[in-house]
Amino acid sequence: MNYRIIIPTYKRANILWDNTLSFLKKYKIPNNKIDILISTKKEADYYKTIIGHKYNFIYHGQTGIGAVRNFIRHYYKYKTDLEYVLYIDDDIKGINKIDKPIEDLDSFIKNMFEKTKELNFNLWGICAYDNPFFMKKSITTNLKYICGNFCGEIIDRNKHDIYTDFDHFEDFAFSCEHFIRDGGVVRNNEYCVITKYFAIGGIVESYGGLENRKKDMEEASIHFVDKYQGMCRRILKKYGYDIRLNHNYKNELIRINESIAY
Repeated sequence: MNYRIIIPTYKRANILWDNTLSFLKKYKIPNNKIDILISTKKEADYYKTIIGHKYNFIYHGQTGIGAVRNFIRHYYKYKTDLEYVLYIDDDIKGINKIDKPIEDLDSFIKNMFEKTKELNFNLWGICAYDNPFFMKKSITTNLKYICGNFCGEIIDRNKHDIYTDFDHFEDFAFSCEHFIRDGGVVRNNEYCVITKYFAIGGIVESYGGLENRKKDMEEASIHFVDKYQGMCRRILKKYGYDIRLNHNYKNELIRINESIAY
């Protein structure tokens, strides 16, 4: 199975090198399977001084995580012939199976793509938080959150495009849109991602600080629950407003997204 690993990153070359690239190297993932998405060639020159020249760099020229995610989806659907793509953030420290490190990352990724294709869906993911209390040995296809920091997409060029108009909660939006379009999303609830949310740089940097990000989270959460009525609710956590999906939501409507041109 030929899959590629896609890593969007912004002003965090050292974090990328110390976390995600180190994690992938530990599990012997070849460098030639990895694409690093950055905004400009100038930024690439800086990254190369930190991580070297052995990775494939793609320039997206976008501002905001939502626009970057849209670019990625458009690029790999229309500029490549790939069927399997794995999206990973730049600050991933590891993947656990319940409370122990995963043994074979490559086999796990391939198995999840195979299982998702067998179930006739297109988006799969794992638990967003490393809390064994909320994890169980199961694979579900109901409306659950597919976190964008580690998830796989099977590109189906016979189906309409899925894009987002959110910067905050863009992966919640992709979860909802795939559920609407495909009839379900696949989540392996036995595995989780190890990372630190709201770290310095990256999305926080693009907002000009944590407080600005929190403010946008509140506004985005209002817009989100209005757009996806019945599919979610907003909740207040210590770091700001968040979204909770309705796991019992039944897929009754198919809504076509408007195309976004590049």
